[in-house]
Amino acid sequence: MTTAAPPSPVYHFPKASPVPDGIESLFSQLLEAAALPREKAQSSPAGIYTSPEFLDFETQAIFRKEWISLAHVSQVPNPGDYLRVDLCGEPMLVTRGKDDVVRVLSRVCRHRGMDLMPEGGSLPDQGNQRVILCPYHLWSYDLNGRMLGAPEMQQADGFDRSAVCLHEFRSEIWEGFVFVTLNAEAPPLAEKFGRLRSEFLSGWNMGEAKLVWDQHWDCGFNWKILLENFMEAYHHLGAHRKTLEPFLPAKGCSTIPEDPDFSAMHLPLRPDLVETILTTGEAGTTMTPFPGLGVEDYTEWWVFLGYPTFLLFTAPDRVYWYRLLPTGPETCSLTTTLLVHPATMERADYNELYQSEVEAAINFHLEDMEVCAATQNGMRSSACEPGRLSHLEEPIWQFQRYLANKIRGFA
Repeated sequence: MTTAAPPSPVYHFPKASPVPDGIESLFSQLLEAAALPREKAQSSPAGIYTSPEFLDFETQAIFRKEWISLAHVSQVPNPGDYLRVDLCGEPMLVTRGKDDVVRVLSRVCRHRGMDLMPEGGSLPDQGNQRVILCPYHLWSYDLNGRMLGAPEMQQADGFDRSAVCLHEFRSEIWEGFVFVTLNAEAPPLAEKFGRLRSEFLSGWNMGEAKLVWDQHWDCGFNWKILLENFMEAYHHLGAHRKTLEPFLPAKGCSTIPEDPDFSAMHLPLRPDLVETILTTGEAGTTMTPFPGLGVEDYTEWWVFLGYPTFLLFTAPDRVYWYRLLPTGPETCSLTTTLLVHPATMERADYNELYQSEVEAAINFHLEDMEVCAATQNGMRSSACEPGRLSHLEEPIWQFQRYLANKIRGFA
């Protein structure tokens, strides 16, 4: 399913650039906002959601420097499985090779640079292939990236196909998720997200979870609008008043103290639901809870942002993960997913349960699509000015401070 998005030109992501011209004012405004104490916090300047120059900065300082989540290992469970993805102009493939190793490979052929699986081509974005075949001149590679064949190259003096392979990007698997970075000096994920795992996520053991649903959305709004909407519970009062607010009321939600690597918001269930859970010891969930969780964990949901774009929405019986990638100053690519414990899939009522949960997920996602698109429309207005933030929007203030650190470190 896709959302209606206004036509926009193809955005060409820069490979390398100095500080873009005309961006100093946006830098200054964002630094001022980030310097405010939380009690005086205000929203960010509209220009950071519309400016091509600001996206150029983000591409260089964030998306080409940080760890970006691309997939869950359960999406490529078998040798030969692949997943196509584009990261700020870099054509990539998440693959599982014959050696059972998950890699992130370039889709650029080592012959004359053709994208091996271009968008709109003959192959689906996800599938299983024994061979990656370049449709241009039929050079072929296996899912490890090694060249298998190059027809009519026998007269190329010194050509050695065994020395040719697709470029492999630096990647890691963390908690079952496949991350990639274009930065050779980025610290390991175990270091970056060590506290996030040890204090908040270990009970889910997401490496053993199964991704059972995913849906792609081409969105007509800046990536940060979706991210900020995802991270605050304030909008439950309005956007989700019939879906989430009845059992996850905005009042009572709270944000953990600032951490340089992630933000987290605690979403307690409605008080009477909490009382029932603590009295009975039952999770009261529709699907099977993750076995690493305790009764106290059944009383709450969480939203997490591992900077810059690792988005998780967790409940005792499920994890929603979002893959969020910019495609232009006012557009982004969003894939929403649902992960469950394998025991859920063994239940006799699983098919019926699956349909019900997917329908519910689509409903609250559509509510988010509507408000995010309307927010982007407002950002284009000459009347748009920063407004004050609620304490329920503290993660937005924390994200401002993350962006401010990136600005200060950008050369």
